[in-house]
Amino acid sequence: MNLTYRCKHLELGNGLTIKEPLIPVTLKGSNGIRLNVTAVLDSGSDFVLLPLEIADALELKYNVNDKDTAKLYTGTTITTTQSSVRIQLSKGHENMEIECDCAIFLEKEKQHEHIIFGSSFFDHFRIHFDYPHNRFSIKQ
Repeated sequence: MNLTYRCKHLELGNGLTIKEPLIPVTLKGSNGIRLNVTAVLDSGSDFVLLPLEIADALELKYNVNDKDTAKLYTGTTITTTQSSVRIQLSKGHENMEIECDCAIFLEKEKQHEHIIFGSSFFDHFRIHFDYPHNRFSIKQ
C-alpha cells in the first residue's frame, strides 16, 4: 500500500517559501475516541510528540511522575512522559493503521506548533521525499 501526498507551502515572507510534509491522520485512543489531526513528518525527530491536550482528549495512559526530558531542534529542553497511540492514515480507499510509542509534551503553557511524527512513526514505513516534485509517499 502506498499513500502519496503533496507538500504544504508555508510563506515565510520576503518571497521565501518552505515545503512542509504535513499529513492528515486519525489518532485513536481509549474507548473508541478518535481525533482527526494534521501531523508533520520530521525525519530528524527521535519520537512522535503529542501535546498534553491531545493525549488527554484521547484518554491515553501515561504517568506524569515518570518524566523524561527531550531537546527540540532549537535546543530548548522540554518535559515529556511516555505512552503509545494508534495512528490511522487514509487516502481514498486505502487505509493503514499502526501503534506507535510517543512522547507527551507535559508543559501546557509552551505547546509546540505541530504534532510531530519522528522515528517511532518512520520505523513502520518506507518514506520517500520528492521535494523537486512537491510530494512525498508513505509505503507500508
